[in-house]
Amino acid sequence: MSDKRWTVGRLDGWTVALTLVLSNIPTFQLSAQHFSVGPQIAFGDYREVSSDLHYRGSGIAGSATVQWKKFSADVVLSKLKYKPSKDGTATKEFDASEVDVRLRYYITGPVSGELGFMNRTADPEFEAQSVGAVTAGAQMAYLLGPGVRMALSGGLMFGSKYSGGGSTSALGALHLGLGLTVEALRGRVRVTGDYGFQRFSRTTNDGSGDTAAPIQQSLGRIGFALVF
Repeated sequence: MSDKRWTVGRLDGWTVALTLVLSNIPTFQLSAQHFSVGPQIAFGDYREVSSDLHYRGSGIAGSATVQWKKFSADVVLSKLKYKPSKDGTATKEFDASEVDVRLRYYITGPVSGELGFMNRTADPEFEAQSVGAVTAGAQMAYLLGPGVRMALSGGLMFGSKYSGGGSTSALGALHLGLGLTVEALRGRVRVTGDYGFQRFSRTTNDGSGDTAAPIQQSLGRIGFALVF
């Protein structure tokens, strides 16, 4: 069922490509933009089909953000090693590589509209579901104090594709997020903390009728970013 997968490719390839693109942004553009990039440590909780297939893991991540007038874009790359949780029945570990891209347009007040895509690849294949989807939603950003910002986001995921088959209704996949940034060194460095939640209300059918096979992931990231 490889035709149902959205392949991310090697995570290292994404990292190199992102670095090359960002390092070649002309200086005159940066004077009109805000750009940040930095590493993060990631922690995850993953469940599939039922709460019995429960995994916890950790790994690394990297994020980049660029802002220009009313437009902004976020790119997050992560790679975690998930191990079976002691309270579940899973027996094998797997690696999860994910890319998450969000394009954002400021609307009014604290509200911005979001459009993007996500793709998560499991290795070994079929040890867990690989999944890809288009994301759409909104973000609400607030200035809590000098150099301290909080952002709340949420929306739906459409056109979900799974490596093991299955389908999701138009309103059956959602994502939620919470982000906090604290500026330091006169705004040249940002301490970052992010939490994201994904839920796919997936169903499968082996010929005997639809069977619920949901997928759920919670992902936390802590790190820092350099601001240019």
